[in-house]
Amino acid sequence: MAVNLRSELSESAAGVCATLRPVRERPRRAGHPRRRRLLAPSLTLGVVLSGLTIVAVPPSPAGAAAVVPVVSADPAPALALDAPDPDVVLDNGTFYAFTTGTTWGNQIAIAKTTNSDPALGWGTLSGQPSGSSAFAENGDAAPPASWELNNTPNSPGVFQYDGQWIMFYDAEDRSTGYYCLSVATASTVTGPYSDTSSGPLMCQPSLGGSIDPQPYIDPATGDPYLLWKNNDGSSSVASSVWSEPIASDGVSLSGSPTAIFTIASVPYPWQTTTDDPSMAYAGGYYYLFFSGGNYLSNNYATGYVLCSGPSGPCDQNEPSDPILSTAGGSGGGGVFTDASGNWWMAYQTWAPPGCTNYGCGGERQMYIAPLSLPQSAGSPPPAAPGLPVQRIYGTDAIGTAIAASMAEFPTPGSAKAVVLSRSDFFSDALAGGPLAAKVGGPLLITPGASISSSLDPRVLAEIQRVLPVGGTVYILGGDLALSPNIDTALQALGYVTQRIAGPDEYATAVDIAEALGNPTIIFEATGLTFPDALSAVPAAIEDHAAILLTNGASQSLETYVYIVEHPGDTRYAIGGPLAAYGADQGATPVYGQDLYGTSAAVAGTFFPQATVFGAATGVDFPDALSGGVFMGEPGTDGPMLLVEPSLPLPPSIASYLAGDPHMSNGYLFGGPLAVGNDVQAAL
Repeated sequence: MAVNLRSELSESAAGVCATLRPVRERPRRAGHPRRRRLLAPSLTLGVVLSGLTIVAVPPSPAGAAAVVPVVSADPAPALALDAPDPDVVLDNGTFYAFTTGTTWGNQIAIAKTTNSDPALGWGTLSGQPSGSSAFAENGDAAPPASWELNNTPNSPGVFQYDGQWIMFYDAEDRSTGYYCLSVATASTVTGPYSDTSSGPLMCQPSLGGSIDPQPYIDPATGDPYLLWKNNDGSSSVASSVWSEPIASDGVSLSGSPTAIFTIASVPYPWQTTTDDPSMAYAGGYYYLFFSGGNYLSNNYATGYVLCSGPSGPCDQNEPSDPILSTAGGSGGGGVFTDASGNWWMAYQTWAPPGCTNYGCGGERQMYIAPLSLPQSAGSPPPAAPGLPVQRIYGTDAIGTAIAASMAEFPTPGSAKAVVLSRSDFFSDALAGGPLAAKVGGPLLITPGASISSSLDPRVLAEIQRVLPVGGTVYILGGDLALSPNIDTALQALGYVTQRIAGPDEYATAVDIAEALGNPTIIFEATGLTFPDALSAVPAAIEDHAAILLTNGASQSLETYVYIVEHPGDTRYAIGGPLAAYGADQGATPVYGQDLYGTSAAVAGTFFPQATVFGAATGVDFPDALSGGVFMGEPGTDGPMLLVEPSLPLPPSIASYLAGDPHMSNGYLFGGPLAVGNDVQAAL
């Protein structure tokens, strides 16, 4: 397999002599290896260039040295194929990775995963070992644009802007031999992309060309910018990161290119280049991530600097040792967020171990790892859309459950059954939502046996209103959960009672699954706390699924036995490695960084285009429990979003609402003492 080899100088911002080193190459399906022409090393840096701006670096902002992002590197690749320079975007619940072209995708390649965890489930766009190009599939017949040398497109950077998908990339200009920037557009994220340019969008021949473009939208202003680096490997000029505003058409540049950061390889020896710049805003800070070191080695690494904004300047005063450095190298990627607003980093690593070039049969596999970035009130999360929100509530949790029943079944006698659980503890109730939907009735709550031996009179009145005599009341939990006097009282009024109870909550959940007819889809959530399971209720109802409980990050015996007995079931783990996913790593994980992030992840995964949402407090269970059944019904089917009792909205919840253009209205379960009026207004 032939390769296109680009070489780059080991650059020094101090102006010391540079040494030649290979930096970038990509596999080609035809042709011969090419090497960029190499210029003699220079002892000086050009800092005053016609038409360009070099920005001075100010002192570090207060506290910047303490802000250090952490990358939790995954030992396994997300995509075990050659996938250099990955750029990941999210569209309608699917992650797409654009990479420098390889044998499975000509020119620029696309991979995808529908998993809510972007580190899992990747495959080529076509699902085949070829045919996954971002451009029209024409093999090696012609370059995307006529000015480009064929088979040289590299380093895609993709975003959606003003109704179209826009892909920036670099390619070799056949007339000059320099790599330069270009741009292509498509109506859908998967293309095919079209490049109609007659020449480069940006090229800096006096600085060794322009490569590694990455679009960035400033969340503080909504304005788009393009970031890139100079020096394709043909010059001794130090590598800098550049920025320029993108024009309103999304495909052209407006203004002047500004150098916002230049390597300083004397104080920071690993900073030999600034490959693949990528920006993030979190915790009130702009982070600029980039790769340095020899990419044909184990020393290729990723680091960061802090910037004043997308136009710079960027600060070099914080500790800038690499934050990601692994065997096989770990660079050439970028940062992105999932549907819950959690940060991730995509990067490339050579495989197999010990092989860091294509000559020994290596390939640059794609890795994706969680990125811990700080959050603070200074971060500008996307504003929730401020939709009409109807509050459904009573004077207490029991009253709110009754209000939800009346909203769901306004006509007397219209329910086919009722599900009853205790109001003072959540364990037996967590799996009851899908049962209520299955039997066609509300989920009501009444005090547990340790508090009262009788049915709350308000609940009895609602049962008599909504359920005709002769109907069935399903009671969740044994006699220690709800008094047997409740059965006796209901039977005396002409109702049928049916207890669904195991020796513990795990067995009760299994009994409920069996009462549902053993659905083929299982949602697992921890039974030690309630938020994850409550977020899952509307989704489980929508998918005709059962909810089973884990013992935190350990699997409960009852759930394990059920799974073994139903090996063909589809399983989702609602909650991360410290919760349900830790108990069943064979399930598809759906989770965020906290209970609100998991709630948003469930919403984004199972309701990516919802028109209605429900919300309830995440600090107690009854309101979300009864409201979840309401949200699973036809006509009001949408996610149950957990919120704080007062502002601010969790950033992940605000991001989900802001990112769903189809959303039209919502329901808030619980009174102002449970969730404040300020939260209702913000929703």
